[in-house]
Amino acid sequence: MSVASPAFDSVSDIQMAVQIAEHNLHHYPGTEQINITLSLITIARGSCTMLVRPDAGVENAASGQIHIPADRAVMSAYVSLGRDDFQNLVGYLRHPAPRPITVVVKLDQNLAVDEKGVLFIDGPVDATITDLFWSFPLR
Repeated sequence: MSVASPAFDSVSDIQMAVQIAEHNLHHYPGTEQINITLSLITIARGSCTMLVRPDAGVENAASGQIHIPADRAVMSAYVSLGRDDFQNLVGYLRHPAPRPITVVVKLDQNLAVDEKGVLFIDGPVDATITDLFWSFPLR
């Protein structure tokens, strides 16, 4: 009897659902940020903590980094948005939604995921976030 090896998909997008979002204002030195806790949708078992900050140097795009440790199921991401995009995101997150808000995080590299959504990595992964696609449910 032979054991079939798992089939892997190569993915560069990770879909996540917002669980908690907090808008933090730091009066000294006058900065603000959004801390978001997300549950993973397209990858089984895991979560992500995302820190989003406004950056005057970022125009109409999102940029950032994501760290995926090899020994824990908790990813961490840092994202910079242009000031207007940051303020729009704050506004959208303030409105109650009939179902969870989701985000698709696009990476600059591919990840190996089996048919059950289990992520397979040999060591920690540090990837660049190339784009974000938010979905805000309407009533």
